[in-house]
Amino acid sequence: MRVILAEKPSVARDIARVLGCNRREEGFFQGERDIVTYAIGHLVNLPMPETLNPAWAGAWTAQKLPMIPATWQYVANPKTADQFAIVKRLLNARETTEVVNAADAGREGEAIFRRIYALAGCQKPVSRFWASSLTEEAIRDAFARLRPSRDFDSLADSAQTRAEIDWLWGMNYTRAYTITNGVLCTVGRVQTPTLALIVRREEQITGFVKTFFYQLHAHLPGFLAKALNLLDPAKPIFDFETRPEVEAIQKAIPPDADALIESVTKKEKKDHPPQLYNLGELQKHANKRFGYTAARTLELAQSLYENHKVLTYPRTSSRHIGTDMVAGLPTTLRAIQFQADPQIVATAIQRAEHGPPLGKNYVDDAKLSDHHAILPTRASAARLSGEERNVYNLVATRFLSIFLPDKRTEETRALIDISGQKFAANGSRVVDPGWTVVQGGKPGDTERGEDGEPVGTLPPLKPGERYPVESLELVTRERKPPLRYTDATLIAAMETAGKAIEDDDLRAIMKGKGLGTEATRSAIILRLEQSEYILREGKFFAPTPKGTSLIAQVSDRISSPSLTAAMEEKLAGIEQGEYNSAELREEIEGYLREDIPEVLSAPVKRPPAAPGQPGAADFKLSEGAILCPKCHAGEVRKHPEKAFYSCSAFRQGCTFQLWEEVAKKKLTLTQIKALCSKKGRTAPVKGFTSRAGKKFDASLVLDADFKTKFEFQ
Repeated sequence: MRVILAEKPSVARDIARVLGCNRREEGFFQGERDIVTYAIGHLVNLPMPETLNPAWAGAWTAQKLPMIPATWQYVANPKTADQFAIVKRLLNARETTEVVNAADAGREGEAIFRRIYALAGCQKPVSRFWASSLTEEAIRDAFARLRPSRDFDSLADSAQTRAEIDWLWGMNYTRAYTITNGVLCTVGRVQTPTLALIVRREEQITGFVKTFFYQLHAHLPGFLAKALNLLDPAKPIFDFETRPEVEAIQKAIPPDADALIESVTKKEKKDHPPQLYNLGELQKHANKRFGYTAARTLELAQSLYENHKVLTYPRTSSRHIGTDMVAGLPTTLRAIQFQADPQIVATAIQRAEHGPPLGKNYVDDAKLSDHHAILPTRASAARLSGEERNVYNLVATRFLSIFLPDKRTEETRALIDISGQKFAANGSRVVDPGWTVVQGGKPGDTERGEDGEPVGTLPPLKPGERYPVESLELVTRERKPPLRYTDATLIAAMETAGKAIEDDDLRAIMKGKGLGTEATRSAIILRLEQSEYILREGKFFAPTPKGTSLIAQVSDRISSPSLTAAMEEKLAGIEQGEYNSAELREEIEGYLREDIPEVLSAPVKRPPAAPGQPGAADFKLSEGAILCPKCHAGEVRKHPEKAFYSCSAFRQGCTFQLWEEVAKKKLTLTQIKALCSKKGRTAPVKGFTSRAGKKFDASLVLDADFKTKFEFQ
């Protein structure tokens, strides 16, 4: 008999149906020559410390740290012990002559199978089933091309190493900081640097100092020109740092001045269709388009893959397909019921069948990871829920787009002289919407410039022409603080370890150097929420006082995204067979031996008390408490029954209070925190209501008497 071990019961059912294993037994499907059984997620896990070393049992104490196992072992999950017993019996049965690893085709699936196989004590030969979709055709094809298990040894080594260093990191640092602080402080190798990104962004927002820049606009007949700042002649810009600079230019231009067109240059810009989706790009786009969380998008994509068979494997990091797939793409295009104009679909099919061929942006064997990009399959998508349909349509439309022409835009730039001052006017005209027709693009659409403002078309200007200056306008613009992270922007930041990289090619270079992986990032974000380190305010993430307090305390080694990304790069190297896993374990163990004694000996940080006020030692501040900005000793807390916050040192004479609602606007915890910070101010708040019933926006600030007042932009 051949025993096939799938990762989930649903996948086992699909495989059993294809192989004719039609007799359902307890925990498996029986066929004439095959048995298909399944794990239920993680049947086998790394154990708690006391299982690895009895000396680590009992209360958490400093004397037991750091905990570095001499040997590693795995244990059966007690919640699924019955299924493990069934799998173990089948793997070791005398009739079993061959085992097929049909766990999910990725790092985690490889780890799940190998842990079960090892703990079961199985010695039977193993082949690897590796499929990117679960259609009947794909399953049959994968069984026709079973691969030796040894081909995936490096993948398994990476998975094993990742699990063990995460255990070392989390168990030791969590216990050390908990012992030091007397309150549970969970620390994770990837989780804590991700939290640091959110905390640092909040610091940038609360510490942002309002500044302005200035532009001079010349209104000409039918178009607008802007004065050029030639501080760097190689990179002229429209922005000036001081108002007097612009006022001087404005005064130097007489009221009856005219504008001389010095030169007109035109160039055509081509925008290729965007690359295919990997999981991260799909999560970001679904968040921007539909507001789905990263975890929800993964859940929907997994359902489309496992239950409906309409998508290929979603937990992929690749945005390319292999050359061997190209021949079958036209057939897939014909099978899909697109929510697009039939003429657009017909054009895509025509180009897929007759060219031009897809470029390296989409087909590149060298850039494939363990899976190709997410693609629609030829299975029917008729029975999808509304949310599933939304995610499916994103993937299907992106797939359709790569067979459509480039978008072509004509960009015009006119250099203009007005009384000796150089101005410029930019224009943009969509000549051919190309692939953007699937998004409603059409010829003549208005483009947007780098500043986000619409760039209209220019009249047919010619050098030497003169135009009257209708008016000059001095425009004041305010620099905005960075926005808080959303699911989309946080995943983008995790991909690049916090580096601001917008270019797709540069982002690809950072692959393997970010925080986490495509398959784990949504789980990390969810874990931060569950640990109450961050909270959602609408679509944005804000750190809680608990999260902010932890990042203020931990070392750079624990919170630095770049240092953690270096570990991720080494793990990726192990997966590729380019790095030694033992070296990485030794590196992590060295960190622990160096850091843990310092953590345990460090005092808990408490802010100093203000002169003449109750001392900090008089109060036991809770983890992540909001320190009173007036007495610097008490804790700002919400009154349990009334709508205001007050200082816990009120019995010692502190009178600090903040109303929860100001001008009919309920303040968020983050806004309360901002008011109590050293800056004593919030970011601009929208939606206050005046006594006359009118809406207005303003920042709240604390004055010298610690009362709130409005500050208008």
